[in-house]
Amino acid sequence: MNSDQLRAALLAGDLSRPRLTWYDDGSGERIDLSGKTLANWVAKAANWLETEMALAPGDLVRLDLPADHWRAIYWSLAAWTRGLTVTTEADADACVSLDTEPDVDADLIEPAAALAASPLQAMSDAMPPPVGPTTYAGLSLPRDVPAGTRVLLDGAAPERVPAVTAALIGHDCSVLVVRGADEQARSARSASEAVDVVL
Repeated sequence: MNSDQLRAALLAGDLSRPRLTWYDDGSGERIDLSGKTLANWVAKAANWLETEMALAPGDLVRLDLPADHWRAIYWSLAAWTRGLTVTTEADADACVSLDTEPDVDADLIEPAAALAASPLQAMSDAMPPPVGPTTYAGLSLPRDVPAGTRVLLDGAAPERVPAVTAALIGHDCSVLVVRGADEQARSARSASEAVDVVL
């Protein structure tokens, strides 16, 4: 999948249905993002990367966020739609962090709490224009998943969650991510969330 294909996928299909549902079993938080809401967050982050940081395709964005956090997912998607490279290395052109990491020298600090106000709220939610295709080899699915499938990422390593989520969105899937999963709640949650496939 390339950057332009991912951008198009974020804006395709029924934007009113859930595209990303995120649970944190440690804090009890749950976030449900429709296609439109997810696209808005991605657009705001992409606009910040472009207008505030003046990043160009190929530049590095350090995400000092837990990879399986919902904010890391939309930041990764935003970076990829701009042709940027996501990294955890200190030597990057821009850095985004959570407010739970006070010692990090970040260009933008996001709140960890789901309902807290983000500094991105003032940014435009219009998706910036395509930058030209940058191909990302890591944005591929581990197996064929039909379009429209509701997928629970159960066994994905946390650092792979954004890439697998991007690949699933590229196939018009709805993704359920659980951070700090309570194994005893898995069956009930899969049923209540109408999960079709577990990856």
